[in-house]
Amino acid sequence: MLVDRYQVKIPRIDSSATTINVPIDLTPQMVDQSEIVNREFVSVEVDNAINPTLDYEKVRFLPADIFPNATATTVNPANVDVMQQVIYKISLLDGSGNYFSTNPNGTTYADAGFSDDDLRYRKNKLTKSFLQLSFYDSDIVTDQRLVASMSINPNITSADIQPNSTLYPVANKQLEFRLRNPLTDDEAFGEGFFVYYFKDEVDINLPEFLYMRATFNNAKTGVATGLMVDGGSVPAIDELVGQLHTRYVLHRTVTGYYYAIDDEFGGTPNNVVYNTITQSVTINLYEVNVL
Repeated sequence: MLVDRYQVKIPRIDSSATTINVPIDLTPQMVDQSEIVNREFVSVEVDNAINPTLDYEKVRFLPADIFPNATATTVNPANVDVMQQVIYKISLLDGSGNYFSTNPNGTTYADAGFSDDDLRYRKNKLTKSFLQLSFYDSDIVTDQRLVASMSINPNITSADIQPNSTLYPVANKQLEFRLRNPLTDDEAFGEGFFVYYFKDEVDINLPEFLYMRATFNNAKTGVATGLMVDGGSVPAIDELVGQLHTRYVLHRTVTGYYYAIDDEFGGTPNNVVYNTITQSVTINLYEVNVL
């Protein structure tokens, strides 16, 4: 058997014996580190090698006016008033840099370049135009992720038909996207009325915030117009970023899922207007206008 061999010199030849001091450390140490290897290395590497299981189930959120305000953390179902209409109203600039005022209610389809024939014959110039709503997880444009988006197309309803069964002229039709609740209105078109978001991201008494930025895409002119939330002032270019978003607050209660559009966000109270009589909420959007 092979072993390590050592030679020990005896200091004195007249001595028949010698003493060898062997130091022994009495501090306890782990002899086998397999537990650490399994815990700190193997299990970690196994988790890294397996793709995580994520729940991508989405639920439908209904628009609602929530008392006392949109950002309330504790929501009593009795204080939730479901809206029956969501109206996106758009104001465009004229050639002089002012918002159109030929119609007392604001910008019309005629101001956007559409003709009566575009409306009467449902031409692609009209039907392919749309309002793009992009939802982000933050209102900081340099540090935000796009989490959802939706496109809303113009819709012709019975409200656009005159008593003589002809359509109202485009000069009288406001440039707005009026969405009604398809659960209670058979004529309504559901796209844009509901907001769909991940179920696990919203918990009871723990609302989720989304920030919407809107763009109007005109298929007739080929122009995509960015929109902001305040039409009462002309911001400087470095102030514009604070006026691009409308905040949506997603709530979950014991009775359902709702979203409230914050009418106090950003200090622009005219951006979002609730009407409890008609059970509607209007989001006013303005073509970007900067100094």
